[in-house]
Amino acid sequence: MTDTTITIAEDNWVEAGQEVSSPEELREYVAQLRAAVSHMHTGLGRAAFGALNGRSWLDTPGDERLAAAEILGDHLEMTVTPAGTKAKDATFRQSLAALQAALDAVDRATLTVWLAQIAAQDPDRLA
Repeated sequence: MTDTTITIAEDNWVEAGQEVSSPEELREYVAQLRAAVSHMHTGLGRAAFGALNGRSWLDTPGDERLAAAEILGDHLEMTVTPAGTKAKDATFRQSLAALQAALDAVDRATLTVWLAQIAAQDPDRLA
């Protein structure tokens, strides 16, 4: 992976946010945020899959690739540490699961903002 692969440093979220001056602009900003978070969620899931399997997601045959939810459920989510798992491995997996959960929470929050804005305009509108 090269430095040009990740362009997060080029994001202008603060600058874009300070220019918002209407509910419509806020809806657009939140929609852009939600799209970015969705991409991060997918990217982190695929990166976790590669790190845990020793083979990148792209280098894995299509029939062996897992969706982000499957990666989280099958490889990361633990309520009990599997027998024989080293503490460092369990901590690594749990931290990745926590990052995925945080991205999911942001996604849900942006949906709530959108619904609140719609409800404020027309409380009887179908969601």
